Amino acid sequence: MNSRDRILTTLQGGIPDRVGRYEYFWEETLERWKTEGMPDNAAPNDHFGLDLHLLPRPDLSFRFPEELVEETEEYVTRRDSNGVLVKRIRHGEGHPPQCLDYKLKGAEDWFAFKELLTSTAGRIDPATPADYAVARSKGKFVVFNANESFIPSWNAVGQVKILMMMAEEPDVVRDMFEAYATLLISLAESMRGSGIDFDGAWLRGDMAYHKGPMFSPAMYDALLFPAHRRLCDYFRSVGKPVMLHTDGRIDMMIPRYIEAGFCAIHPLEAKCDQDVRVLKEIYGSRITLFGNIDARKLSGTREDIEEEVRGKVTVASKGGGYIFHSDHSIPPTVSYANYLYALELLDRYGTY
Repeated sequence: MNSRDRILTTLQGGIPDRVGRYEYFWEETLERWKTEGMPDNAAPNDHFGLDLHLLPRPDLSFRFPEELVEETEEYVTRRDSNGVLVKRIRHGEGHPPQCLDYKLKGAEDWFAFKELLTSTAGRIDPATPADYAVARSKGKFVVFNANESFIPSWNAVGQVKILMMMAEEPDVVRDMFEAYATLLISLAESMRGSGIDFDGAWLRGDMAYHKGPMFSPAMYDALLFPAHRRLCDYFRSVGKPVMLHTDGRIDMMIPRYIEAGFCAIHPLEAKCDQDVRVLKEIYGSRITLFGNIDARKLSGTREDIEEEVRGKVTVASKGGGYIFHSDHSIPPTVSYANYLYALELLDRYGTY
């Protein structure tokens, strides 16, 4: 099997030749690894034999003019294409930006500007066709890669504001979620119409924190589920399985994600007390489990790594339905040798 066949088989409930793999690496991690033996010109996707290739994300913003406001040795402050005043640390990952001001303050501004989201012209990265062609030539599973409806709504008005609006102005928020779903479907259709026939979709929506969802299951059912269901119905109607990324503790939400139509859930953070072995026992073949390899264990001893990889891969991969990934991303606490050893163990324990 090539990567495309492997992941497609897994997402469709079959048993591939081996467990598929993907990963996200911090830039600082790759910089460290180049001092530890990783070739300078190595592309992680090829170097580590990763199976998925994520296309550039389409632009879901209002496309307001961007503006550089202030730049120092430590920080850059600018107005982004949603009109948000954002202050960022110049160097290093893992530092959330500080959002200082929002152009959209609430419902009135949403209805004033929402028409800007109707056009798809210019929203697809110009590099996408060439990127797609290279990935297709390598036999990768090519992914339509975008945020789902919650994240762009949050980006437009702020995290606290969107959560308050969900409680106080549910009809407005429902309109927001549906508008972004419509835009996403239009963009996917535009890509397919231009010959970018991706293999599946990976939608990202961070809806939880370390103790549980940011909003109640009932609120999800009333406001966000309809948009998720419409997105999944569209992608499945054109033969594209849909994976969902959401950080935090989401185990109580998995039945709803299955009902919405998602076929895989990622990254299943171990640091949020989630265990893929427990989830496998509960859900079996109903959804593909994607991730849960504790990055803290990968930062430990070889014994820690073997216990983590062997213990989880042998259970989660039984009968198919598992893709190997950390429980979020690989930080610079993980050495190059440790990561290579984890992949060696995956080859040992993740072959059918």
